[in-house]
Amino acid sequence: MTTLVFFHGWGASGRVWEGQAAAFGGRMPVLTPTVPVWEVEWLAAYLRGLDLQACLLVGWSLGGMLLLEALSQLTDPPPGRMVLVGVAPVFTQRPDYPWGQPLAVVRAMRRTLRNNQPQVLADFAKQCLAPGEAAFASRAREAFACPAAAGTMAAGLDYLLQRDLRPLLPRLPAGAVVIQGQADRIVDPAQGRILQEHLPGARLNLLPATGHLPFLTQAAAFNGILETCLSTAS
Repeated sequence: MTTLVFFHGWGASGRVWEGQAAAFGGRMPVLTPTVPVWEVEWLAAYLRGLDLQACLLVGWSLGGMLLLEALSQLTDPPPGRMVLVGVAPVFTQRPDYPWGQPLAVVRAMRRTLRNNQPQVLADFAKQCLAPGEAAFASRAREAFACPAAAGTMAAGLDYLLQRDLRPLLPRLPAGAVVIQGQADRIVDPAQGRILQEHLPGARLNLLPATGHLPFLTQAAAFNGILETCLSTAS
């Protein structure tokens, strides 16, 4: 039996996957850990405690970036067992990489965290929605209602500011599935195409009129993609 393992993104917790736990939990084990620290060593250790041959790993945003880096440290991760949701190989802009968030924007978020964490999270939740997804505003706010400590959140932003995962991509397991919203304002859709081009055998699913929370705003389509992954894995 396949075990579904979900890793959340910055500012959220394992609770963000409640819809998926409800949809799949009656048929298979579903794990939704809350990441306690944005360090690859923690996630690599967590993965080593799993039977990866029996798992489908789903990483969203920062959780997906950390998942890619952690898998690169394992000696024999299985192919075709990974779903990446709104994941950027490079989150912030570089001279040779214009598709990331402006450095100044992420640095400003980090500064504001010290004095006004609720406002940072409220603004981020709003940006996670596409223009046509306003009906999900309250659910988006709820997704970021149980954040980690300010220090952990700052460490997550530091990770996003610093990491460039491009050198790792060709060496990662083949057959990843990429889910990317076409109207994502946090991770440019071009980032999904870059993952498709540089991860061996990756398959890209572009969801129209969708922002950075497809598991909330397009739950039926999102869960349908997972169903296909599960049927392929079995």
